[in-house]
Amino acid sequence: MKVVIDPQDPSPKFRQLMTQIQRQIVAGTLMPGEKLTSVRKLAAELNINPMTISRCYQIMEKMGWLERRRGIGMIVAREGLNDRMEDRFGFVESKLKALITDAKEVGYSRSEVMALVMQYWEEDE
Repeated sequence: MKVVIDPQDPSPKFRQLMTQIQRQIVAGTLMPGEKLTSVRKLAAELNINPMTISRCYQIMEKMGWLERRRGIGMIVAREGLNDRMEDRFGFVESKLKALITDAKEVGYSRSEVMALVMQYWEEDE
């Protein structure tokens, strides 16, 4: 599991962590049944309060993303994977809508926005 906390990001650290873990689950980087990094170890790696990690894990457990296994720790939930896979569009949909709104407001055409998206898409490959 790879996560990075951005100190410049105004969103809470536990929310940054949650989003990154959720993205890794829907992308298949973290698989159902896979063990997550322990609270203490991840807190030390990220140099943040262990309660932040614990809060993130607890919220994700209540949401059904994670399961607590006695003697093992937190794992990616096995049940409900299909529902979570449908959530993957939520990670980009609001940002895409905002991009389109901003582009329209400053006078970009549809083809200019598409060309820009394709340019950055190809740069990332």
